Amino acid sequence: MDVKKLKGGSVGLTYPMLAKTNYTVWVLKMWVFMQAQGVCLAMKPSAQKGTRKLGFVNGAVTRSSADETQAAQWDTCNDLVISWLHNNVSENIKQSILFINSAHDVWLHLEKHFMLTNGSRKYKLTRDLFFLKQNKMKINDYFPTLSSLWEEIDSINTLPIVTSTADDIAKFMTALQSQKAESKLFQFLNGLDDCYSALRSQLLLLQPLPTIEVAYAAIQQEESQSDLLSRADIELSAMFSKSNLESRNVSCTACGGRGHSADKCWTVVGYPKWHHKYKKPTPRN
Repeated sequence: MDVKKLKGGSVGLTYPMLAKTNYTVWVLKMWVFMQAQGVCLAMKPSAQKGTRKLGFVNGAVTRSSADETQAAQWDTCNDLVISWLHNNVSENIKQSILFINSAHDVWLHLEKHFMLTNGSRKYKLTRDLFFLKQNKMKINDYFPTLSSLWEEIDSINTLPIVTSTADDIAKFMTALQSQKAESKLFQFLNGLDDCYSALRSQLLLLQPLPTIEVAYAAIQQEESQSDLLSRADIELSAMFSKSNLESRNVSCTACGGRGHSADKCWTVVGYPKWHHKYKKPTPRN
């Protein structure tokens, strides 16, 4: 592997920084990032594809004790991975790994100190999911927040790989996916603000039930229309206020009053019947 090319062509990862509460998300981002960099292609070209990409952090790629050239390349790549890890953790966490010289040992250290057990993490995620409501958030903010919780829970609730192609197994997997999709749809609709209650009822009456994507698009369209109507009401109110203000600035040349012109002045066109100055018209002979 050309180390210079790797260093020059690599793309820095600036989000998310590892903190005390986001280890699971951070690991996923770093995992994908390091796979994309292809760091481990430098060592052991004959290694299996699954072990080459992340060999420096999972220990699959070890330092050669027989070949000095490979050992030097390993040192360079190891230092590069360590620098990525240093640059993507908070300053306090960096102090705890500053003097660890192996990327694999740094990775294990972070895992040991920040990875919650599946039970604790699943409980927190499930609790966050249960209490999550739109609470006047924009749909474009509410739905991604909900989706991130679903995705992290799914990453923890891994199911065994099904290799059978039997019809009953296929039907079971289809029914399982359908139930998961329905559950996500109900969670999404349940967390919406009350202003969407009518549309929510319409969506639940559909047969078959809409997908979460269809429901999201419908709510998003409703929100957009509501925003347009709100802006129109504000503009209409502003125009009405401006009209009233302009009418107050008009002076009548007939009576000297303000707020009306001479062609609408009661002294010219006559007073209304309810006014105390009203006079019945004189009948003509």
